[in-house]
Amino acid sequence: MSIATEPYMNTTIPTSFSSEHHLNSPEQKVFWQQVTQSSFKTRDDITLAYARITHPNSIGTIVISSGRVESYLKYKELMFDLYEQGYSLFAIDHRGQGLSARTTQNAHQGHIDKFQRYVDDFAEFIDKVVKPHPMENYFLVGHSMGGAIGTLYLEQYPNTFKAAVFSAPMYGIKLPLTKGFIRGLASLLDNHKQPNYILGGKDYHAAAFEKNDLTNSKLRYEDYRELYQQVPQLQLGSPTNHWLVESIDAGEQAIQAARNSKIPLLILQAEEDTIVDNRAQKRAINGFCQLTKIPYARHEIFMERDKARNQALNALLAFLAKAQ
Repeated sequence: MSIATEPYMNTTIPTSFSSEHHLNSPEQKVFWQQVTQSSFKTRDDITLAYARITHPNSIGTIVISSGRVESYLKYKELMFDLYEQGYSLFAIDHRGQGLSARTTQNAHQGHIDKFQRYVDDFAEFIDKVVKPHPMENYFLVGHSMGGAIGTLYLEQYPNTFKAAVFSAPMYGIKLPLTKGFIRGLASLLDNHKQPNYILGGKDYHAAAFEKNDLTNSKLRYEDYRELYQQVPQLQLGSPTNHWLVESIDAGEQAIQAARNSKIPLLILQAEEDTIVDNRAQKRAINGFCQLTKIPYARHEIFMERDKARNQALNALLAFLAKAQ
């Protein structure tokens, strides 16, 4: 299948979304007061945090799988915009980050023992939290690591969602040297008794906007950093060597899972991404899986400047509408 640059742009879907110039608006604050924030225990007794809200005239339910170091609190603006379009919403904080329980002595380490653990957690979230609120038309939206988790979930549970949209999914990580060399080095340095940072890794550090790789929107970037300052529990540093090994392998698995997807799957690719490997995303295109490139967007498409973000949201909404 050929790469689509701007599919679904000729639609009647409204293009009025939140603006970077009016962050944390009164309307968004009222909306967030209606959102339920809670948690549940996994089978291995780990507490995972989540947020949910039911739309009174729901046209479908979107489940959000966020990226590494993220929390649903970072997705307030996106959740508001999707709710305004008529969707009920669920969002989970993955194990070891956000408001969910940490699994390492150093709470700043981004770590996982097995990448499949994320997928199992997500499946448990669907069964314990999402499905008890029965609705029709379940859709999956994921970002970065959350996109890889979501893709592997779709492979293992192909009958839950009608369609999925992944923003800059982590099908490959942008590495300074070959994947094989980096994986081998990380495996060699991995301390199996005590999780340890990758080379150069460190605790949470708020980089200046001028040095960030996430977004071109200074306003949204500073708002995001302010949130992590106000809620220190959200702060997470670099990944561990073991996380890196597991994630490199998971990316390869996710590419094949996306290529064999049984449901419509849209990749939103950030043109200026320096975090994940866009070439890996292109390898996933096949059958039900297609790709839309978002110009002038860095890795965090949903916190980009308004023009790029609006284009991504329009593509997302049109794609889900077509799958209704």
